[in-house]
Amino acid sequence: MGFGSDLRNSHEALLKLQDSELKVLETLKKFMSLRVKSDKEYASLLQNICQQVEKHETSSPVDSVSHVSKSWACMVHQTEQLSRIMKTHAEDLNVGPLYRLTMMIKDKQQVKKSYQSMQQHMEAEMCKVTKTELEKLKSAYRQLAKEATTAKEKYKEALSKGPLQF
Repeated sequence: MGFGSDLRNSHEALLKLQDSELKVLETLKKFMSLRVKSDKEYASLLQNICQQVEKHETSSPVDSVSHVSKSWACMVHQTEQLSRIMKTHAEDLNVGPLYRLTMMIKDKQQVKKSYQSMQQHMEAEMCKVTKTELEKLKSAYRQLAKEATTAKEKYKEALSKGPLQF
């Protein structure tokens, strides 16, 4: 019965493969979620810095003619842009790849569950055929063997009484 054990081994190997794929996908999802969270936090912190600079500039205006003040204004502007870009990218990552990854994980979990259900059904059918049906056939064989033995004994008994007379 090596064939059955080979199938059982391949079933276990397939389950291990599915589990490892799900584990990798869950790790990737966790990484992406953390990335989205950290990018949003970073964008928020950059925006807070820019707001603080604006508050400071409104309370004490800086000379906008000097190169230092122009560089400062450019740096603040670039920081605001970076903040918006980071926030946009984090949101895009969240609604795009992260959402699709979540759906893929759910699909893989459903496929695994379906596969396990089918495997259990097949094992139950195999058990039914190999054990239940086999036991029925053995029982019928024993009954027929007993009937054959009884008929053989009757035949020998009839022969021992002598030939039949008409």
